[in-house]
Amino acid sequence: MRPLGFPLAAVLRHRLVQTGLGLAVGVVLLWLAFARTDITGLGRRLGQVQIPWLLLAIGCYWAALAIRSWRWRIILSPIRRLPFLQVYHGLIVGYAANNVLPARLGELLRADYLGRRSGVSRLSIIGTIVVERLFDVIVFVGFILAGLAALHGRPDSRIGPILHVVEVVGAGCVLLGLMLFALLRLRHKPLPAALAFLEHRLRSLADGLHLVTGLEEVALLAAATAVVWTADSCSSWLLCRALGVDLGFLQLLLVMGMSCLAALIPAAPANIGALQYALVLAFQLIGYGADVGFGLALLIQGCFVGSSTLAGGCLYLMTALSGTARRPSTRSS
Repeated sequence: MRPLGFPLAAVLRHRLVQTGLGLAVGVVLLWLAFARTDITGLGRRLGQVQIPWLLLAIGCYWAALAIRSWRWRIILSPIRRLPFLQVYHGLIVGYAANNVLPARLGELLRADYLGRRSGVSRLSIIGTIVVERLFDVIVFVGFILAGLAALHGRPDSRIGPILHVVEVVGAGCVLLGLMLFALLRLRHKPLPAALAFLEHRLRSLADGLHLVTGLEEVALLAAATAVVWTADSCSSWLLCRALGVDLGFLQLLLVMGMSCLAALIPAAPANIGALQYALVLAFQLIGYGADVGFGLALLIQGCFVGSSTLAGGCLYLMTALSGTARRPSTRSS
């Protein structure tokens, strides 16, 4: 007899329900962001966007994506050295899918897309994505802590809830790190007979985590991550300049950290709502109007998210069509 919770669990796993929940969260957060924002001021600020800064920001964003692909290629290298363009296309397709699918399902599509084109085990690729995301989370937690440190002297009780969220995310990073360490320790040990069917899958996954096994490898990955986030931060700073705002270093770190924190919330496609609310709150904390945060969120979604989604969708469609064209006919002559 199935437990009573089984039907509920089956419903919650359904993608339509996940999408509905994400949309609901996005709508609520978007409404909260609107409630804090002067819409007239927002329209005026968007109408005064400086196009040269905007074009520089878009160029910097695409350079940052190329640098992210270079880092991912480093993580993949212990498994197989793949051509840069192949890795770059896989990353763009994955980012596009993350922008339209709920619950970060784009990461699975990224692994599937690159696995099909390269012949590398999808589980191994998922392992490399876990490593990539772990380093990213560590960086953005550091961003938020550095930004909040700059605000620590101000009598502002609103930073308390943010600190609690950062503590939870930090604890999650520690737990994930311990789990990865345990998996790597099991890599060269045979599993009990009852779990032998999992051995190949665990070895494939552990292969993707190989780069975190040595100090030199971790140092290389940390350096690559620093370059990645420097480029990402520059693209966001340029967008702020397009809005007529020149952020200081610690202010920029807080804004970057809050935007990344919003990405962890299972919200609507393109993170609509969650990004608006996070950036509105961030700019209010550093003394700017909510219209700046809302405007920055719209520019990020329109210029960065929109362009990567369009490019990734086109790449995926072209690959699918070329695969169909190459498929041999099964019709008898």
